[in-house]
Amino acid sequence: MLKRWMPVLVVDDSMTMCSVMKKILLSLDFDDVEGRQSAADAIEELKRRDYGFVLCDVEMKPVGGAEFVRMMRRDKFLRHVPVILTTGNAALVTEMFNEGDPFLANGFILKPFTANELKAKLAEVLEAAYQKKELLPRNLARLNGFEGA
Repeated sequence: MLKRWMPVLVVDDSMTMCSVMKKILLSLDFDDVEGRQSAADAIEELKRRDYGFVLCDVEMKPVGGAEFVRMMRRDKFLRHVPVILTTGNAALVTEMFNEGDPFLANGFILKPFTANELKAKLAEVLEAAYQKKELLPRNLARLNGFEGA
């Protein structure tokens, strides 16, 4: 089951794609969706507020999506936030897996995607990420009665 009331952060250096992804999330009844156009701005925003998950483009400049996820995983407060990477380049996804670098994103979705495709990916990723109460974002943990999470 998707927790549509959790805040969502969309990260894409294209203002148009950021807007499109926000509209898709809003169509899925996520009513708290923020957008950022750089990895640096996104990290700053993630430190400012708890987010349920991040939807991030792979091919951004100057810091790409894979490096953005590595930055998150090195931060003790951000490492458990689920991240779904987006790209229109299927070959890039294959290349990333073939490099043998441990990949730290929770999932991928190829652009262009429909609302239903994103909904299915979100259900898969969020169910896996939030199986354990200690991985719940602080605001979600409080609402579910898990004090001190």
